[in-house]
Amino acid sequence: MNIVCVYSITTYSLKKELYSPGDIPFGISFVATVLKKAGHTVKLVVITPTTPLHEKLSTLIEDFKPGLFCLTAVSSQIPIIKKVGKTIKQIAPSMYVALGGAHPTLNPAEVINYDFTDAVCVGEGERAAVELARQLEFGRVPGGISNLWIKNPFSGHIERNKVRPFRDDLDDLPFIDREMWEPFISNKKGKIYTVLAGRGCPNRCTYCSNHALARISSGRYVRFRSPDSIIAEIKELLAFDPNVEIVFLETETLGANLKYTYHLLERLTEFNRSLEKPLEFGTNVALTTQIQDNRNLLQAFKDANLLFFRIGLESGSEKVRREVLNRPRYYNKDLIEFCRLSREFDVKYTINILIGLPGETRADFQETIDVTRQCQPTFGVAASIFFPYPGTKLHTVCRQQHLLQSRAGTTFFERTSTVLNLPGFSPWQVKKELILIYYKVYKGYKPWPDIASKTLRATVEAFPWIKRWISKVIHVGYALFR
Repeated sequence: MNIVCVYSITTYSLKKELYSPGDIPFGISFVATVLKKAGHTVKLVVITPTTPLHEKLSTLIEDFKPGLFCLTAVSSQIPIIKKVGKTIKQIAPSMYVALGGAHPTLNPAEVINYDFTDAVCVGEGERAAVELARQLEFGRVPGGISNLWIKNPFSGHIERNKVRPFRDDLDDLPFIDREMWEPFISNKKGKIYTVLAGRGCPNRCTYCSNHALARISSGRYVRFRSPDSIIAEIKELLAFDPNVEIVFLETETLGANLKYTYHLLERLTEFNRSLEKPLEFGTNVALTTQIQDNRNLLQAFKDANLLFFRIGLESGSEKVRREVLNRPRYYNKDLIEFCRLSREFDVKYTINILIGLPGETRADFQETIDVTRQCQPTFGVAASIFFPYPGTKLHTVCRQQHLLQSRAGTTFFERTSTVLNLPGFSPWQVKKELILIYYKVYKGYKPWPDIASKTLRATVEAFPWIKRWISKVIHVGYALFR
């Protein structure tokens, strides 16, 4: 059967849809790959705000003649995915449309009632997608498929099927088909690729979907691929693109199981010795008591050529981290010391922070600035304005405390403007902090031209309508003069 897998991005792109191979998403990639391995012909489509939907989907449906559309969405992608789904049904009313991803998983009762939705995937979707395609291929009205809520096309009855236990062995997953993404990638300079190392997070932070996703099913939520499987995929990646230089090991935190972490790092160290040009690695790390002051871990990072990581501070207020965010317990001095040790081992790091959290005051955020300045992140600061995602505990808190503005129902302002009414921390003050974060963290540490350019870029990013206007002008100019 012919199947279309749709991925969407909410930003305007001046070139192709994805900037680099490191931007390839895993969820829809695994679904597309397992469908191909099951014998189906799969076509990938990437949708942006400038995509002429009716024209593109009409041509696709007429030429490719698919029997199934698989869509995916986190909360920020729901508006554009709704347009995609409605357009599909306008062109081909009988087309079968399934929608999965984090937002449908956490809000299936909402999503199954979309006019265009025939099935909603709750949880991991690889097995469900293959079974759905098999039933459709044999002309059956789909039913009895674990992880799917299915709308009966005749009665409208919604069949809520059980959710399978989390996939226990990630080594059973195929290596994602990267070739299908090639037409959508504009920049391979730097040769950065991402390889899945694990699924699930041991932490239960209230602003993140992981605490909610962990309750969706039974079984182990935090799982890692074996070092052998990861290295086998890296070898295949090198055969696919011999110019690979950097591999980011994607997992919520590589420090969730230090016994596993050391084993993986040892294997990567051995693997790099076999290469004429060793690869550089990066990952995500959450600070815990096992990691702080851990010189052995940083030495293992260095030996394996794992030379950068991302670490979440989120708030420099220990009270906000503890009482609002439910972050892992550590003191600010612990993070500052860990960053100092990382610089000693020449391992670079980015610090993630959030601005405009429920209950946060300007004084609380000043603590965030102070701590980040002392950490002096060597790979920059990843700052964003807090957005309450439906299905998370913090979204519920915001609703109960009547903090949500009317525009909280749209994701147009996601991470660039606050949608909360925070006493003593106005929307403009929140946005101003987003714009000035690089200046405040690096003033006196970085050269002024660098600070000025980063601040200008932050200003453009903070006003989506400016960015969209600039992008549209460039797109129109490109169309006229190409």
